[in-house]
Amino acid sequence: MALAGDPAIEYPECYRTATAADLEGAKGAHKAATQFYERADYDRAIQYWKDAYQLDCSAHGVLINIANAYEKKGERGEAITALETYLARTPDASDAQTIQDKIQNLKNALRPAPSASASASASAPPVLPTAPTASAIPDRPKEEPPPQPPYGYTPWVATGAGVVTLLVGGILTSSGFADIGAAEDRCPSRQDCTQDTAKQGNRGRTHATVGGVLLGLGAAGVAGGLIWELGFNQPWPSKIQLTPVAGPGAAGLGMAGRF
Repeated sequence: MALAGDPAIEYPECYRTATAADLEGAKGAHKAATQFYERADYDRAIQYWKDAYQLDCSAHGVLINIANAYEKKGERGEAITALETYLARTPDASDAQTIQDKIQNLKNALRPAPSASASASASAPPVLPTAPTASAIPDRPKEEPPPQPPYGYTPWVATGAGVVTLLVGGILTSSGFADIGAAEDRCPSRQDCTQDTAKQGNRGRTHATVGGVLLGLGAAGVAGGLIWELGFNQPWPSKIQLTPVAGPGAAGLGMAGRF
């Protein structure tokens, strides 16, 4: 039989940062758990401390409170799980040796006593560590660095294509109007004009029309690319997590996204 449960299931790793609302909810849940613990209602105390730890997963000291409540209930295996999780997440804690000794005492208490003297030694209750307050928040675990811009070059490609289209449109428009002006200078009345003059005028009108269309498309491409980059080119959350929020007189769900 295993001495303790799976910490990954009981207390899964968490890399999110608690919000101000999470911290307030954690404080309320901790206060309620402390009151239930003092009344010997250990089941409710454990549940409220677990709620507080879910809200602020950096407050690892809550695991000691949970272990104490489980020990009071006689569920030493669950107490061992909570204490071993505490040591795994705070390897440099000042009370690490005390917690290790307590874990060993709990494991000894789970084994059959080989003699009366050994049984008396194993049944001696360990000293309960002082329950930490929710405001005494330890150092937070290192989080994965957030993604840095750029998040994609597609908006800049669209902007660059728009700039090129503007340049081509400007060249065509300028040359078109130049041909139209030259043709009108040669044949102001537009009657009985030479074939070359007529071709030059028609070519100028075509170039001016196409150039005007390209100018409009280029301007739209530049504006659209800049709007895309500045307003919408952001990463989407890769993970959405719902967290229960519990406290005296309040309950609900909190949603957090991880990028």
